[in-house]
Amino acid sequence: TTRQAGAVTLHSYAFPYHKTAGERVLNTAAQALDLYSRLFSPYPHEHLAVVEADFLDGMEYDGLFFLSYGFYNLDNGTPAQYLVALTAHETAHQWFYGVVGNDQALQPWLDEALCTYAEKLYYETYAPEALTWWWEARVNYYQPRGYVDDSIYNPHGEAQPYRAYRDAVYLNGAVFLEELRKQIGDEAFFDFLRMYVNENRGKIASAQDFFRILRQTTRAPLQPLLERFFQNVP
Repeated sequence: TTRQAGAVTLHSYAFPYHKTAGERVLNTAAQALDLYSRLFSPYPHEHLAVVEADFLDGMEYDGLFFLSYGFYNLDNGTPAQYLVALTAHETAHQWFYGVVGNDQALQPWLDEALCTYAEKLYYETYAPEALTWWWEARVNYYQPRGYVDDSIYNPHGEAQPYRAYRDAVYLNGAVFLEELRKQIGDEAFFDFLRMYVNENRGKIASAQDFFRILRQTTRAPLQPLLERFFQNVP
């Protein structure tokens, strides 16, 4: 199925028995595309494809992403579900990975933390009634911990390396961004995100770029907050 979101054509590829879920994904992606285009920068392509996949989890590419059939199987008809949250997440990767690149092995938080927090921005805008569900089921349930700037290589020798990676990089990363936003205020926070995207468009951004631009957009005392969440603060 297809639909327009401004000048962008969205394509949803779903198995026949997931027609309704596929339409929900298409509508969610269209909403997220419009929101992120306004908050970060215009979407750079004419098309975006969302493909139901026969493997677990989601996977982003530039102009295309996969979502697991498992999310479609559990479609409950409301925004309070992983099918919607992960669609918003993978759409955000079109900016944080697509427009602005990063080292996804050594500094994965530069895309995954931002994309996880972008889910929250989606819920704030389009489904505020499900925002409490998002915090509780997506983030707080797992009691996220760990340094946001961990790599994918299990640097602390965790017994459950994926769980530790996800809790630190994705979920604690979202907690950090929420606390940062509260500390510096919405105006400075969104000015920072736009500046970060625009200055690093088509480049491989680094943590040093992130912190440098952040400090340019606010005079708030950031060091205590940064040292709580990061092991390496340039």
